[in-house]
Amino acid sequence: MGDFIKKSLEVGEEIKYNGRLHWSSIWKYILFSWLMVIGGLGAAGACYYYKQENVYIYIGLAVAALGLIIGLIGRIVRTRSEFAVTTTRFVQKDGIFNIKMTEIPLQRIETVNYYQTFWQRIIGTGCVELVGSGGTSHQVHCIEHPMQVRKMILSAINTCAVKSVQTPAPTPSPEKPAATDPENQPS
Repeated sequence: MGDFIKKSLEVGEEIKYNGRLHWSSIWKYILFSWLMVIGGLGAAGACYYYKQENVYIYIGLAVAALGLIIGLIGRIVRTRSEFAVTTTRFVQKDGIFNIKMTEIPLQRIETVNYYQTFWQRIIGTGCVELVGSGGTSHQVHCIEHPMQVRKMILSAINTCAVKSVQTPAPTPSPEKPAATDPENQPS
């Protein structure tokens, strides 16, 4: 995890926090996977026990195998969605084949909100919302440890603000008068 974001880092930029989605973000994949595996194996076992045709046993095993594939797809979706807080920006990458990358400079973030329902607090997940200048917002849903992510983003924003105050913009140097060449001067 984090390879894509590591490749997109700028010169001198470091990752302060790598985040990932919570397992609850793929709950549909998990549910359908378990239902299909248990249902397929149960149907194949019942057909075998009651001496049904072999084709029904194979159908049950195929449904169970399809359930395992659905679970694997959910796992891949979870591991291929990532976000990071760097020294200069917030970066989120989603997708496997079609990649969507969202970058928000830390200087543009005005507020960091987080939301957790009662059930999300129990399982340790939540949503973080980044509100930028101009009122635009970006939400990251179903993340692990949302309060910790919020604190890391605020810490990175404060560090970035302190750096920009400590390093003033370079002042332009006064223009030097052109050196006069005594040979080229008119007499």
